[in-house]
This record gives sequence, structure tokens and C-alpha cells, in this order.
Amino acid sequence: MSISLSEMVEGLEPSKTVLFFGAGSSLSSGAPSVNKIIDAVSNKFKIEKDGFTLSEITSIAEEKRSRKDLVHLLRELFKSTNVTGSLLTIPLYKWKNIYTTNYDTLIEQAYKRKNTPCSVISSNYDFTEQKIPDSIKLYKLHGTIDKDISDGTNSRIIISESDYDNTSDYREALWDALKLDLCGSNLIIIGYSLADQHIKDIVNRAISINNKSFAPSSIYLLLYTKDENRALLFEKRGLKVAFGGVDDFFVELQKSNLPNNIAYVATGDPLDSHPALQSVTINVADELSNISKNVAAMFQGWPATYSDIKAGVTFSRTLCGKIYSIFSDKTCATILGASGTGKSTLARQVILKLKDDGFHCWEHKSKHKLMFEEWRSVAAHLKEKGETGILFIDDAHEHIYEINSLVDLLSSDDLSCLKLIFTSSRNNWIPRIKTSNIFSKGEDFFLKKLDESEIESLLTLVDTCADLQPLVESSFSGFNRIERKRRLTARCESDTFVCLKNIFASEQFDNIILREFAELDNNLQEIYRLVSAMESAGVNVHRQMIIRLLGIPAQNISASLTSLVDIVSEYSISEREGIYGWKGRHPVITGIIAKYKMTDENEYINLFEKVIDNIIPTYDIEIKTIRQLCSFDSGISRFPNKQIRNKLLRKMISKVPGERVPRHRLIRYLIDTNELDKAETEIRLFDNDFGLDGPTVRFKIMLMLARAERTAGILNEDRVAILEMARENSVRAVDKYKNNKNLIATYCDVGIEYFKRKGDPSVYDDAIDKLKEAEQRIGDPDITTSLIQYERAFANLQRDILEEAEA
Repeated sequence: MSISLSEMVEGLEPSKTVLFFGAGSSLSSGAPSVNKIIDAVSNKFKIEKDGFTLSEITSIAEEKRSRKDLVHLLRELFKSTNVTGSLLTIPLYKWKNIYTTNYDTLIEQAYKRKNTPCSVISSNYDFTEQKIPDSIKLYKLHGTIDKDISDGTNSRIIISESDYDNTSDYREALWDALKLDLCGSNLIIIGYSLADQHIKDIVNRAISINNKSFAPSSIYLLLYTKDENRALLFEKRGLKVAFGGVDDFFVELQKSNLPNNIAYVATGDPLDSHPALQSVTINVADELSNISKNVAAMFQGWPATYSDIKAGVTFSRTLCGKIYSIFSDKTCATILGASGTGKSTLARQVILKLKDDGFHCWEHKSKHKLMFEEWRSVAAHLKEKGETGILFIDDAHEHIYEINSLVDLLSSDDLSCLKLIFTSSRNNWIPRIKTSNIFSKGEDFFLKKLDESEIESLLTLVDTCADLQPLVESSFSGFNRIERKRRLTARCESDTFVCLKNIFASEQFDNIILREFAELDNNLQEIYRLVSAMESAGVNVHRQMIIRLLGIPAQNISASLTSLVDIVSEYSISEREGIYGWKGRHPVITGIIAKYKMTDENEYINLFEKVIDNIIPTYDIEIKTIRQLCSFDSGISRFPNKQIRNKLLRKMISKVPGERVPRHRLIRYLIDTNELDKAETEIRLFDNDFGLDGPTVRFKIMLMLARAERTAGILNEDRVAILEMARENSVRAVDKYKNNKNLIATYCDVGIEYFKRKGDPSVYDDAIDKLKEAEQRIGDPDITTSLIQYERAFANLQRDILEEAEA
């Protein structure tokens, strides 16, 4: 028996509800029905309907004429659609996510009219990090009317039989996303009739997903054509059926669930008027109020919190005062050091000193995209109020594009009231291309081993902190201060000290961690081992990924986490989407576990393949995993064999063709392995999909260099001709990308190779002049290093040629 609309909406929580819209939901806003589209195609292309379905008749039309004509007709049918009525109500509620088989853009229009962010996914080229983290996602299973391959894009309006064949991977990825969304949530399917060809497929999928879920959802069908007999068939399968239109649904919903009417209470925090930043930013003042110090956790290797530092249970670092002092006239500071040197703790010590001076203090949650335009607005607000703030960005190399954009915008707008502090490792930070404003308006600080004054501070901390004294090993307790200092100095000779447990231990730190591992049950060892291996490889580990990879029943996850307390912790990434990250105490600690417990390269390869195969690319956290697996110092770089890397990169590209990083890496490695024709094909495909960017222009020049040097059986004059093409491309590229230090360096490589072949230094001279200009303009010390290396290499080349001539 069907239920009433009031029963359907009773107790409904939008944040735990997924909407799935069919064609009937758009009819009142002028969208054509399926039958109207079939009639129009039949008339336009002179095809008898003969009971054809929409996919069949459009396939015939495409064959008889052209896809372009078919798409033009479809757009004519949809051109007068404008969002009206209850569809405008959709953005007023914070839904979990929205799915639709409709081609129209009515839902997008509604969100735009309400000035509410909505991330639209209509093809697998949209599988990339979203502009606004945690915004509602609109999944369009059949594509969108405004993008099609007939326009030269990579998207398809999925309407013909061949469209369905060519987009099966895309639609499977969306069903995977629905599988996650339905966990513990409700699904409401709106706008279908029981005779609709899609409704059975959608219902079958939803039921199958629901039956396998640990927290099954309630599935509701809201059908605009009343048919109690057919409704009975669905009800027998566990669905609840109501009859009515989309307008009826929202009218009933508003009776019991008023739309969001957000009123922000002024707390004095500039982020009050920037809600998009609230979920991706730590407010230091709130952190101090809400989180208590935890000395035992910090001693074991967890990062020091603001509360730990405020409570005085960390020792002061020499650089703290120096960094603090530069913000009187500088905008940004960059702290560089190896993992385990205390970069994050130092940055937080600086921030707390600035907070005492009245600064607003924030920390960006590094697993999320940095929204530089929002922070630009925050800076303008600070200037207007005559206030000052500081934003801490950890793992800054992962946000280099956004950081460059933010620093440039603050400079151009003359907004020095928002200060920035970055942390990164030197090997990740130095090679990145950075704006000149980072150097002209900031300063780099290099954090190394503890110096004498820091060791004195550490001794004083242990002597005076009652919370720490019980944790320090008894092997230090009998010595006087001088002898303890001598032993601490010896322990701190390494650049990495990780945690106090390491410093004060009487045995090797690796042994401490391995003994801790050995004390765990076998199933917990396996979880800890794989979490450590994935984290040290750059994978963003989270609860759903662990369930997918290890096959752990979802109901057992909480028990596993409880048993791994103080070893692995869970944190929120997106509560709305039910994504919770997992992390070990410290990268050095997870690195130790990975080093000893994942010694077989083939096991690592299989793990990477499994991770890539199980990635659901509709989530930002998994897109970031793809990028980090491409890192030059972790991820696939751990495999010396570049053929293995290339295989893994191809799997990533197949999963997320819209991501540029794996495609960049593949081109580079193909050149390195002398697969030059394949590299040229990849460059051509990249150009077709995105247009050439700075890295691919550089790879194109590197490909010419490789051809000039390695191609067998051609004359020297042919090699010179190729180098001349490389020179022409370099000149244009360097003029377009003036601040791309890597491109200018490649131009220098062209100059050196040109000199080898022709003895003409003019190309090298022009390239080195460009590098010197960039050094002066940007101020990047890495350019100075490159300059010295090239001048030395060219001088050696000149000497060798002279000696060869004299011989």
C-alpha cells in the first residue's frame, strides 16, 4: 500500500538524504518529456517511431545524419527551460548529494540563483578536486545538455546506444559514489513514472547497494503517475512508494522542515562571514578552548597541539623569535626541514606568540583545497577593520598553485594584514615554481638538529614539567644536568628527533616501534602495516578505503580503531559525506613500519594497483591520493623501473583522465625510457584535452632534444634542424612563461646541445641571460644554484672541445 507525502517527509533530515531526479521533475520548467524528444527526432530525421526507445531512435538518427545535427535538435528542445517553482527550493536545504538522469541544467540554475556552491559532475573529466570543498555534488548520469563531444569537448550527452557503451566506466563510478552516499542515509527518487525504462535499472541498483550496506537506507519512490498495482511490486521489495509531483513534495517538506535560514552570530572571527572556510579551517582560539593538553600523546609522537604549546609542555625553538619578528614588515615565512624536525610545532609556537599580540589565528586543514579567493576576502575584511591575522598552511607544497595565487593577490591588493606561514620539506618545496612575491615579501627558515640552547630548553622542560617526568626513562634520572646534556646532545645529533620518547629512550627508536607492533593482534598488525605503507607512499588513508582494501566489515571498524588507540587515529574530512581520515602518529613512525613490514617490492606494486583500482574519483580525498602517488620522492617513485611507474600511471589516467599530474609524469617517463613516439602521442592527446600548459610545452622541447640526440641513422644536419625547432619553441615558451624556472633551464639544455653540434654559443648565451633575468626578478635561490651548475657545465664543455681540438 502506498504512503502519503506527509508520511514520506516525516522525520526527514536533508543532510542524511540523497535526491535522485528523473525527467518528470523538470517538465514544469519547460523541459521536454522523453516522448516529445522521440517525436521530434522522428520528424526531423524522417524516421518512423515503430516503438523505438529514445536510445534506439537517436542511434539511427546519428547514423543517418550526424551527431552534430542530433545534438543541435536536442538543444533546441531544451533552450527554453528555466528553473521555476519548487526546484528553486532545492538549494535551501543541505542535502547529502543529488543525482539525476536529466540533461537539463535546471538544478544548476537553482543553485546559481541562490548563490550556493554546487559541484557538477557530468563526465569522467570532471573527476578532479572540487573548487569549493564539501559543496553539494550534482551527479549527472547521462551527461549535460551544454557539453558534448560534437563541440570538441570530452563530455557526452548520453543518449544513443554508443553513448551508453562509451561511458560505462563513468556511470559505474557514479554508482560507486551512490554506494557511499547511501550508507546510513535515505534515498528519494523523484520524477519517474513506473513505466519509465530507467526506473527499474535505478531501483535495482539502489536495492542491490542497500542490501550490501552495514547501515542500510530507506528508499522512497515519489511517482507522478498513480499506479497502485505496480507500486505494490516495489513495496514487496522493501521500497516505500508515494504519489505526487516535485512541487507537492517540497510543499509538504516545508510544513515540517523549514529551509535553512542561516543567521551568523558575530563572534569577532572574520570567518563568520565566510562559511565556506569554516569546515576546512582550524580556528586557533576555538582549538584552545575545545582541546585539552595531552602530554602522553605528544610524548609518543602525536603532533603538539596548540593546547600543548599553551600549557608549556613543548620546548622553545631558536627560530621562533626570528620568525615572529619578520612579520613586522614581511607577509610570509616558510619553514623547511626534514620530517620529524618539529616544523609544525615551531609554526604553532609562532602563531601563539602572534595571538598574544591580538592576531586572528587560523590553520588550514591540509587535506582540503586552499580557497585563495575566500582568503583574499578575509584579508580585505581585516584591512577594513584595522585588524591582523595569520594563516598556517602545513605541507605547503601540496597547495603551491593556490599559495602562489593568494600571495600574488595579497600583494596586488596591498593586503599585508593577512600573514602566511608555510611548512614543507626542502626536497618538496625547492623544485616547485613559486611566485617572486614569496621571496620578496617573505623569508625561508631551515630547521635542522637541536642546537645547544634548544637542548637546554628541553632539559629545563623535563626538570620542571610534572606531566613529563613520569614518562622520561629512568636511564636519565641518575645523571646531573651536565651529564644529561651530554647524552641528549648525542641523541639529537640526527636531524630527526620525532618525539620526546625517541630522545629519552635508551635504545634505538626503530626497536621501540617494532616492539609496539609485535604486541598487537595479527589482524591489527595487518591494518597498522597497510595504513603505514599507504601513508608513507602518499595515499590519503580513510575509513572507506580501508573497508574496500581489506574487506573489513564496516561494523568492525570502530573496534579496530579502539584497539589501535594512540597508534592510529581517525579524523573528520567530510561529515556530510561520511568520510573520515586515518593517520599514524608521525610520518617517521609510519615510515619505520613500512620499511620493516613491506620489504617485497611486488607486494608494494600490488598494493598500489589495488589502491588505484579501488579509488572512487568523485571524492577530493581520493583525487589528492592520485596526485600524491605521482610525487617525485614517494608514491610510484619508490620503484626504480620506470616501466612499472608507467603502468601505474596509465591506470591512474584511465581512472581520472581529467587529472593533469599523472599525464605529465607519464610523458616525462616515456621520454626517459626513449619511447619517444608514445610520448609524442601523449603530448598530442594532452593538447587536445586541455591545451598545452607550461610542463607539457617543456616536455615537447625535451622530446625534441631527445630526438636530436638519440635518433639513429640521421645526419648531423638533421639533428641541428631538430635543435633549431627546439630553440624556436624555447624562445616562445620562455616569453610566455617568464617565471617558469624549469622551462628556462630546458632552454639552457637546448643551448648546450646546440653548442655541441654547431660550436655556436649564441643560443646558450641567450638562455643563460634569461636565467639571470629570472634570478633577479624572482629571487629564488634554486635558480642561483641552476645558474652556477650551467655555467660550470658550459665552461667544462668549452675546455673539453678546446682540448680535443688541440689533440
